[in-house]
Amino acid sequence: MKLKNKKPDINQAMTTCSWCGQNIGKDGPIYALGCKKHPDIDISKYEGKVMPVKITTSGKTIWSIVPSADSDARRDGKDFMFTLCSEKCGDELKEVLDIEKEFGELILSTEHIY
Repeated sequence: MKLKNKKPDINQAMTTCSWCGQNIGKDGPIYALGCKKHPDIDISKYEGKVMPVKITTSGKTIWSIVPSADSDARRDGKDFMFTLCSEKCGDELKEVLDIEKEFGELILSTEHIY
């Protein structure tokens, strides 16, 4: 299932690659990329839910999962996570996020979430 335009529910987001939108089979490998948000941005309304993230340099919106405040992921410093189907998609997403930073876009500034 491709999730380019429609907001997925949490189960769809956990089984669909945030970057390429391909379905991740239940037996296939699953990867995750954990990220930190900008300190001034409140994403608490998304805890345990799916959050859209706009990639401004490409005009693309991708989906992330915001772990609950009491989760291991949050304790490990991951404010939101992208589910990925492969290391290749993870590398491509990391590259795009690095470009966003280079252009002065802070991940999850107010223009990145809605």
